[in-house]
Amino acid sequence: MQTIANDDHPATEGCIPVVPVKGESAARARAAAKALGSDMLEIGTSPSPYLVVGETGAWLEMAGSQVHIAFDSATMMHRRRGGQNELLGRAVGVKASRQPTVWDATGGLGRDAYVLADLGCRVTLCERVPVLAWLLQDAVSAAMVSGHDQVRAAAQRMTIRHCDSRQLQVPASDVIYLDPMFPERKKSAAIKKEAAILQRLAHTEDDAQALWEWAWRQPVSRIVVKRPLRAPILGSQKPSHTLRGKSVRFDVFVRPHDNTLVHQTGA
Repeated sequence: MQTIANDDHPATEGCIPVVPVKGESAARARAAAKALGSDMLEIGTSPSPYLVVGETGAWLEMAGSQVHIAFDSATMMHRRRGGQNELLGRAVGVKASRQPTVWDATGGLGRDAYVLADLGCRVTLCERVPVLAWLLQDAVSAAMVSGHDQVRAAAQRMTIRHCDSRQLQVPASDVIYLDPMFPERKKSAAIKKEAAILQRLAHTEDDAQALWEWAWRQPVSRIVVKRPLRAPILGSQKPSHTLRGKSVRFDVFVRPHDNTLVHQTGA
């Protein structure tokens, strides 16, 4: 059973009101509000953004825009059939005989993590914003009872943690995956709306550099960073290699298995 591990991250970040779906039982909404330490309000009286919770579904809403996490959605199913995930799998080192464990330090909406889980990887998603961690867990729980065998199998390989990765140490056996927000990327209108909601929830300065410095201190042998095609390399190290797609690239940093020297010198 996959559960949220709360690592004492401040509950105020991303703490937003919960709104029950009109005409449906409010039991799940009340439980969500209690878990998040949030107020439960009626729609129309709540400031934006807010979390809408119904009997079977939940989503974020702000200014008429909605953000859903559903791993068995038509969009995600199309993505898995469309051959769009080859670069992501190759970047973390997936092979026919090897499916690495992955530490997704920037869980977000969990879409890349789900793809990796569907490719056979065991993935830990760390998300510091409480409402996003709640939505991720809700999506994994829903996926575990999906009518699609493939979705249920992938969900079994996903673990959600409500925490700030920078306060933890990653097992040496894991691959670290970083997908920090990058506002310079050209986005569709839909993606811009999603990004606006996520940035509003996090309400912090760009911490991509701090994430990189944390990742480089970990005893792992591979770090993968997702970046816009033309964005500068994150950190001061040159990637071992880079895989480029149409709009993003994956900078791959492969290090010796024994990283003692790296830790001592900061090299």
